[in-house]
Amino acid sequence: QPFPRTPRKGMTMGPSIEKIYLAKVIAAKTSGSISMIGSGFIIRDVMLRWQRRKEHQFLPIVHRIILSMSIADLFTSCFVHILGTWMVPKGNVTMLDESFLIPLAAGNETTCNAQAFIWDLFTLAGCCSNAMLAVT
Repeated sequence: QPFPRTPRKGMTMGPSIEKIYLAKVIAAKTSGSISMIGSGFIIRDVMLRWQRRKEHQFLPIVHRIILSMSIADLFTSCFVHILGTWMVPKGNVTMLDESFLIPLAAGNETTCNAQAFIWDLFTLAGCCSNAMLAVT
């Protein structure tokens, strides 16, 4: 028998939009943490390789590009994915004529603007590093 189109008394139509959005926020924080750990390991490996070189000679260009890409990814993961909604101003946000509440929002306008600047800066740095790596 097919499901009824309208819910009966005591029946729900599924999770609310707020719960779905909260799950997405938690997933972003989890994947951002994993990305930060991975970037940290890459930075550590490149720096150890540099320390093993005689008289701290320069690293090959490919290693320097990977190091800059990992640093950019580390900051992007931290400020965008992990601290993402915490830096958004508290209260209702209005977008496209709809008002909704951002889960885990605890910031103010200044933290939001700082996050946007850091996001733009390190995303651009990561994209440039990726383009340089493709050309090299």
